[in-house]
Formats: sequence, C-alpha cells, structure tokens
Amino acid sequence: MNSRTVRDFSVPTDIWPTVERWAKEEGFELLEGPGNKRIYRHGSGLIVLPTMLEISTEDGQVHLETWIKSNPINRLLSLFMTPNEIALETGGITFAAARSLARKSVNRLLVHLGQPLIA
Repeated sequence: MNSRTVRDFSVPTDIWPTVERWAKEEGFELLEGPGNKRIYRHGSGLIVLPTMLEISTEDGQVHLETWIKSNPINRLLSLFMTPNEIALETGGITFAAARSLARKSVNRLLVHLGQPLIA
C-alpha cells in the first residue's frame, strides 16, 4: 500500500479560493503557505489521527498528496508495525475508520475541483 494518495491534474482557474473555502468548512488548519505550495492538517493527533493534505500548483498543473499521519503512541501500541503515513484509499484494516472519514473530507475538495474521487 502506498503511504500517500497522490493526484496530478490540470485546472483552468485559480484553485486557491476553492481550497481555502474547503479548508475552512472542513476544519483544516494551514501549516505551510500561502504560496504555490500549501500544507493543511485536520486533527491534532492526540485523539484523532491527523489528516494531512499537501497541494501545489504551477502553470495550471495541480499536485495533491493526502495521507493519515500516525503518532508515536499508535506506532508503539502496534509494536511499530503501523507505518508513519497511510494513504486514504480503501483496503486493509489499518485505521479504516480514520481513512474513511479523511477520504470523505478530501473527496469534497476533489468534487469542487472537478476531479475523480478517491475510492
């Protein structure tokens, strides 16, 4: 399983107003940006594993990466068998509920950007 879900696509318009509106609605915090590359986080990692989203744009091309970030406590409890990063695609039981919630949230952004959903 890949550690991150990755999408590359092109858009004819400026994506940042759409991304900013989505982040506010979904409760994602901007960690890095603004600029042509931004990193967002949803959740602190204490109770709910954080969903991470990195998005960048250049000349109409968009690169998006999203993943669930594991924390040291979960890794310790799994005897370090849980990876640091987990992709959002379905499959496997590792953090299935967290991946499902994150996938639904990121899919709402993909709908706004006119892109296929993460399955």
